[in-house]
Amino acid sequence: MGKVAKPKKHRHKRHYTFMIISGDSDGSTKRLHLNHFKTQLLAYTCFAIALAIVCYIIYTAITIDTLRNIEVQQKEQLEQLITDNDQLTAANEKLQTENEQLSAAINKRIEDEQVVAEEAEALAIPSGFPLSGTASMTNAVDDTNSTTVTTLTDDNKDTATGNPIVVFTAGEGSNVIASGSGTVTSVTTDAKFGNVITIDHGNGYVSIYRNSGNPLVSEGDSIDRGDILFVVGEDNTSLGYQIQQDENFINPETLIEING
Repeated sequence: MGKVAKPKKHRHKRHYTFMIISGDSDGSTKRLHLNHFKTQLLAYTCFAIALAIVCYIIYTAITIDTLRNIEVQQKEQLEQLITDNDQLTAANEKLQTENEQLSAAINKRIEDEQVVAEEAEALAIPSGFPLSGTASMTNAVDDTNSTTVTTLTDDNKDTATGNPIVVFTAGEGSNVIASGSGTVTSVTTDAKFGNVITIDHGNGYVSIYRNSGNPLVSEGDSIDRGDILFVVGEDNTSLGYQIQQDENFINPETLIEING
């Protein structure tokens, strides 16, 4: 038997008609006829445009949100920087105040130390009176080759030889005292007065105290002006007092401060 021919199917072409109705009073209508391919192309194009618009909106929203977050962070950072700057300014002002106070304290201390040094230097000069009470005073010279000191008079003051010395006659109960601060360099015996105490004042001056009493200080002692060296009793009322300046004997009267 022969094959039976099947009827062919015919594909129907789809057409789409778009009506555009005008809002005018005449109510005119425009029609746009598109085939299936053009309709799909238009649909895909519209979808792509819509998708692009949505993506743009989302991107814009994200960008705006990001920018807002950045702005908030920048504001926070700016506020923190302002706070830090205020704190640093306050700390700097505090440091400046403390520095000024410290500088003032240092300058005050330097001034005080300078005053103390000047006072100490003044006290180290053997200008004080070497006795705590009143006494008579006689100028004399001490010749190391003689057994006694030579009292100066109008007759021998130009011819007498020896180192200048002042001989005091003190009252019983008074004290022989240091005429300036310094260090006791020696405590020895003396053929003419009994004992001798020598004090180095550290500034070129050396004071010498010659008395027959018992020395109350020892070699190496630090001495302040007014410290007692001998107590004057009935048998040791005589004091021989000498001063050296730069290893040369000078007249003690040039330094002694006599009050009253």
